[in-house]
Amino acid sequence: MLRISISVVSLALTIIFSATSDAYDATGVWRGEWRSVSTGHHGPMRVRIRSLPDGTYNAFFTGRFAIVLPFAYRANLVPCVDWNGDRALVATKKLGPLMGSYSMKVYDAGDSWAGGYQASRDRGSIHLRRIR
Repeated sequence: MLRISISVVSLALTIIFSATSDAYDATGVWRGEWRSVSTGHHGPMRVRIRSLPDGTYNAFFTGRFAIVLPFAYRANLVPCVDWNGDRALVATKKLGPLMGSYSMKVYDAGDSWAGGYQASRDRGSIHLRRIR
């Protein structure tokens, strides 16, 4: 009985994890905007996403703050399935001693992603659409 239960659980986990990893195809170039709920600032954002062998993604974000100030940073994105079954990408990144930490979670809506971010003194929304 115990062997059957372990086999069934093992099979179920294999199906769940393979379905989860197959469901994600975040690779490509995405464009959109970020918008601060805290300050009202907003600007364009672009991200190039590449898959990694472990099933996560490496993302290179670029954009602008306050209309003219550019930013660029890399982050690792981890695919997950939320408690209610929605597919998401999650990232956390230390930005340095003055900037604190940054976290982001965006939800899959086909060829677009929508979600939010939070930093030490800021939080807001992110909307991206695949362009390649």
